[in-house]
Amino acid sequence: MNRIIRHIAVVCCAATLTVYSTSCNHMLDVKPTDQVDGEDIFKSLSAVNRAVLGVYAGWEPEHTLRIGSVMADECRIGLKNAGVNGSAQNLFRWAFAGGDTEIAAPWTNAYQVINRANRILAGIDRVPVTDAAAEQQKQQLRAELLAIRAFEHFELYRSFSYAGVYEPDAPAVPYVTSADINNKPSRPAAADFFRQLQSDLEVAIAISGNRITDDVTRMNTSAIYALRARVALYTGNWAAAAENATLAIGKMSLAGREEFPAIWSDKSNAEVIFKLKRTNLSTLRPGDVWKNASIGIVYFAPSQKLLKAYDADNDIRYSTYFDQDPALAADGQLADVVRKYAGEEGAENRNDVKVFRVSEMYLIRAEANMHLGKLPEAAADLHAIGHARIKGYETPPPTDAAQLLRAILLERFRELPFEGHRYYDLKRLGLPIQRDEADLQQRDTQTDLLPSSLYYYLPIPQSEILSNPNIKPNNKGW
Repeated sequence: MNRIIRHIAVVCCAATLTVYSTSCNHMLDVKPTDQVDGEDIFKSLSAVNRAVLGVYAGWEPEHTLRIGSVMADECRIGLKNAGVNGSAQNLFRWAFAGGDTEIAAPWTNAYQVINRANRILAGIDRVPVTDAAAEQQKQQLRAELLAIRAFEHFELYRSFSYAGVYEPDAPAVPYVTSADINNKPSRPAAADFFRQLQSDLEVAIAISGNRITDDVTRMNTSAIYALRARVALYTGNWAAAAENATLAIGKMSLAGREEFPAIWSDKSNAEVIFKLKRTNLSTLRPGDVWKNASIGIVYFAPSQKLLKAYDADNDIRYSTYFDQDPALAADGQLADVVRKYAGEEGAENRNDVKVFRVSEMYLIRAEANMHLGKLPEAAADLHAIGHARIKGYETPPPTDAAQLLRAILLERFRELPFEGHRYYDLKRLGLPIQRDEADLQQRDTQTDLLPSSLYYYLPIPQSEILSNPNIKPNNKGW
């Protein structure tokens, strides 16, 4: 067994926020050759860099990717997704509880990653450097860790905030900047939470400056701007959303129809701002959310509602995101397949997780400009995506803000499925989740989930409620 990093690793095998772990992990290991003992971690810049790579390795956005799709109207539950061979069944049926794995996993993983980042940040000033270039590299590692910390807190906010639509006084989630494992933090108001998050991002941007890099697997300057744009969208800061989306796009452009499919087979990084690498050693891969490759069970298929939203003949996204497998139908399963993370032979389900893409920034800027009253600019960004994706695209421009917003949300539905946005988009706007009857199994009857419903909101995980008396209140109805 690989050695566990002694002073940097999080204490294992406890299911609380104060420990941030539910099972023993090699927290900062990337692979066996990348191990560093705790007492040596801050003795060299290369050792710290390996530890930071370990933070990336343990980062699993697949958990919120699953919530964003399965809670919403992007999926149908697989016909054999049941019992011990099932996954996220209660999440799909809006019948979950605080003790469910799908509720606890995003909380646990996010605070694990935050704790690892905090432990490195606490000691990074001790790392010796010999010249200005080494000092710059050290500071860049600090910026990456601050950006990762901010990202993970924002993911926690999206899932577990008390309110859906941004309310400054509503309870958020603990913003943890200390590696103290005995800490039992309370829930700050959303306004205070975002002040701390923005502070981390401001420092990260100040350190990164205008650093240009081709390495899209690190939280580079463009990725930090992309995160700031996404945060501003959720908090209704429209000017900041538009500005940071533009900065994140920079000189990048949307992928053309010929190159677009190669993004999802990891043969091209076109329009990818930041992604997380996945290998055969990764414990969780994005395709695992939709299919259990080892036993051939499809957990979730694309919804009929989603499939019908495309021009199947002319939209490159349709053949890139979806497929049909007659063998599944012969096996008594749904034939429609989520192809977006299918992987390849010998590495099924293995694809890198695209965290930020240029198209999302176009859509953020379009929505922000719509709210700012800049309707032509908003329509231009919306149409740019249509022209990039759809052969012979011709759509009349929306005539008013309400029509434009509906068009933007429809384009987000078509452009970003299975990337962890749909449920959160509806939640931040206070909109109901509405499924088509064709996407229900025979015994299911509920098509709509309203913002007034209990299951519209996720609860704080039960393990945290039991172990941390300061985490109250729980979310609405819980």
